[in-house]
Amino acid sequence: MFESLEQDSKLRGKVVLALQKAIVETFDAADWKEVGYKAGQIDYIRGHSRLLRSLSWGDDDYGSCVFQAIEFLLNDDVENLQCFLENEKAADWLWSNHSALMREIGLKPEGLAPTFVPPTLSARDVVERALKDTEALLATSGATSGVDRVHTALHGYFLSQCEAAGITVDKDATITSLYKALRKSHPSLNSGGHWSAEIDRILKSFSSVLDTLNQLRNHASVAHANENLLSEADAELVCNASRTILHYLDSKLQ
Repeated sequence: MFESLEQDSKLRGKVVLALQKAIVETFDAADWKEVGYKAGQIDYIRGHSRLLRSLSWGDDDYGSCVFQAIEFLLNDDVENLQCFLENEKAADWLWSNHSALMREIGLKPEGLAPTFVPPTLSARDVVERALKDTEALLATSGATSGVDRVHTALHGYFLSQCEAAGITVDKDATITSLYKALRKSHPSLNSGGHWSAEIDRILKSFSSVLDTLNQLRNHASVAHANENLLSEADAELVCNASRTILHYLDSKLQ
């Protein structure tokens, strides 16, 4: 539908500029999350160090964050533009202010392009994508930047596994609460065995690790504007401990 944007950089630039203005004028946090889910990039939206925070606080760098998010999603797949255009507030603003541009990219005011349905990601896909992103951050930006990403991976994975197993949890549950629900109610984690008591003690100790990860992500990582960040060595410890938990559970819950 939007292949022309890959071939015409000038047209793409006009679309990005118009879309950025529309988003700044109309979007709230729920709109961003909707786009993230539709594009299969909710982890990026939630994990962006400034996007939702700057929106919430009305900070001056919000416009720049919007540009970053648009460019990331379009670089991932230019058809993600449809995810933005399905937002009625943004679409109405664009048709009111840039109707000629909308027609130039092949849209009609009486109806937008067919609804884009992103592929469904399995829990394993979510884990693998998040861990790959974490590895990239570790290599390019250091372990401190990876703490928030691995936290996002854990939270999304725990939530998806609870839903898959029919375990009722609060949508706003912390990773610690989700982990406890899995450990208590998931049949694969309560299957017994000769060393079940010893393994259960290890699994219980992971609760403390996850609770600490939650605190460090909020107060010592780049997830928020924190002054006292983790050192690289400490951040590596946090990331490696988190990945150990992810890999173990992914193996057990298959």
